[in-house]
Amino acid sequence: MGIKRGRGAPLLALALIVGACGGGGGDDTAETGDGAPATDVDDTAESTPAENSSAADGATAEGVYPQQFATTGLFSSEGAGDIAAYGEAPMLAEKVAAGELPPVEERLPTEPAVIAATGGIGEYGGELAGPATSPTCCGWDELEMRIQPLAIVGTDLQSIIPNIAESIEPSDDFTTWTVSIREGHKWSDGEPFTSEDFRFFFEDVVSNADLRPGGPETPWAMDGVPAEFAVIDERTVSYTYAEPNPRFIFSVTSERGNRGYLPAHYFKQFHLDYSEDLDARISDAGVASWTDLFGQRESPYKFTWDLGSEIDPGAPTLDTYVFSGEDSQGNKNYERNPFFFKVDTAGNQLPYVDTLKRILVEDLQVQDLKAIAGEFSHMGWGSLLSVPTYRDNEDSGNYRVAFANYDRGNEYAFAFNFTYPDEKLQEIYADIRFRQAMSLAIDRDEINELVYLGLATPSQAAPTPTSAFYEDWMPGYFADYDVDQANALLDEMGLDGRDGEGFRTFADGSRLQIDFESAIPEAAWEDIAELVTTYWSEVGVRVNLKVIDGGLMLELRESNENQMGAWALDTTDIGEMSNDALNLSPFWGNRSSGRPWQEWLDSDGAEGEEPPADIKELYELVQTWLNTPAFTPEWETAGQALNTHVFENLYMIGTIQSPPQPLLFKKNLCNTPETDDEAAWSWDYRQWVQFKPETWYFSSEDTCP
Repeated sequence: MGIKRGRGAPLLALALIVGACGGGGGDDTAETGDGAPATDVDDTAESTPAENSSAADGATAEGVYPQQFATTGLFSSEGAGDIAAYGEAPMLAEKVAAGELPPVEERLPTEPAVIAATGGIGEYGGELAGPATSPTCCGWDELEMRIQPLAIVGTDLQSIIPNIAESIEPSDDFTTWTVSIREGHKWSDGEPFTSEDFRFFFEDVVSNADLRPGGPETPWAMDGVPAEFAVIDERTVSYTYAEPNPRFIFSVTSERGNRGYLPAHYFKQFHLDYSEDLDARISDAGVASWTDLFGQRESPYKFTWDLGSEIDPGAPTLDTYVFSGEDSQGNKNYERNPFFFKVDTAGNQLPYVDTLKRILVEDLQVQDLKAIAGEFSHMGWGSLLSVPTYRDNEDSGNYRVAFANYDRGNEYAFAFNFTYPDEKLQEIYADIRFRQAMSLAIDRDEINELVYLGLATPSQAAPTPTSAFYEDWMPGYFADYDVDQANALLDEMGLDGRDGEGFRTFADGSRLQIDFESAIPEAAWEDIAELVTTYWSEVGVRVNLKVIDGGLMLELRESNENQMGAWALDTTDIGEMSNDALNLSPFWGNRSSGRPWQEWLDSDGAEGEEPPADIKELYELVQTWLNTPAFTPEWETAGQALNTHVFENLYMIGTIQSPPQPLLFKKNLCNTPETDDEAAWSWDYRQWVQFKPETWYFSSEDTCP
């Protein structure tokens, strides 16, 4: 099956049944426990992994991404080689020799996943180190080193292949999805990973009214109706829906939080139905209830954002690294998962790098200073405007600069919160002339020059050019810089009064003033936010910008207390299918608008606030698209109608599209992206995840082979 991608682009043929492989296809410093740079940290390997197969000399991936094979059997059947024995990191071999761990053959699943790296077989040892600006939220340069979703996007960015799952298969009518896991797969503490972990999650967590008052959420429910869950055997479960659910596969691929399982043996001690000493645990944790206790422990197992909220060293995981503790500076440390389920093409258990550090920094400026000082092993969240500085410090910081193409609908898109509890703001936000005026007041060409060195594309919020739903009119829709027209529209609305400072007033004489409070984890976004609020002041609209912590931003979003929001518009066709088109409808993702509308729509009017007619129409368009089998003509027609409605109504106001993203790597950190911009950098593929950081390694030489 296939459809045309926007305006003559190649056909997109996404496999709905999960496929077998990816397709297509010197002196390093790190951070010590006290927060000071370490001068003698060993980022070089302790030893070279044993080459245990005929594949060791040649099975490397073609193209810019590593290639993953679902199992060793499929790796062999592809003609890439046979794996006869397994190797392991020296730090684990020592524990085996001391009787602290079983042999590697017993720690791996019967059929591990196999990764062909872009550069080849690596060396064990060293520490990855990346920054985070929040104690618990985000920190992509660290958390994306370790997340492992149920399935992943292949190297062609079209096929979907197994990851944690060994297979994910739909029934012919897409009403039932069957998930099978690997024989012998174990949690990081050595306990078996089985269907019980799925059953516990579905029956005792998402179906528990205390833990989930609203019932199971997507993808474990469809249109508010929970799936019928069944355990088929120790390694197989199924989900059956009342209606066809073709988007299930996308949901469990793009968002790691849609895992469908939890380590039951660990979480039962915090659950009312299982724990025998729950009161004592609640008291020890200093929380008010068992649901608070459970939620505290579950947080790092949920949405990708929250992965850095661990508080329990050694809590079991299937991810690449295990949380081992937090130091007095707020830095978090992780060690390799000894039961990790992937190997390289020579049979060596991954990852190559022993440990991982999440370095807490005060802000983006400090992050940049630490980056050029060489205190990170890698960084993917630099500013394009800082590239000359990065280049100047490559030798002193012992790193190199590479680029990827940021594949997102808009680099930074704004949205006014239509449901903020202020009648005057609600009235102007609902008037499309206000949104048109605010868009016309933005000088996107200047943003491109000042923030992106003229290398990006000025654009309205719109699909990417590779989307099936892209149309030529979308990037330029109300995107010209036209202050006169913006002023005329605002005057026409009755906002023609001005106060003594020249700012517009409401009819009652009070100043039109908007508080813009948001977390801003990227330096370029902060630059855009400052420029845009200045542009808006030039047409008489006072917007007060305040940068806040990511956790507080989420609190404001959830409670409908933000007057406006802004975030990247990470919208790709795969991404929107995976998240129920959240970027295209209330509450428009982290742009945070209309949360009570979303609640009303999701509850059939039982909760929240009733939205206006255009939002009800939007909701119907979303449901039609999501419930249509993907990549059929009907799906394309439904998606085109949805995208046209969204972007014609300017629910979001965009700025810039498709900038090159600077990436920094230690010069001897190998199997990392080359210095070009052919690779796609996208939230929907979880950025670093696409480059398989488990295959990165520190060369014992000064540079990579």
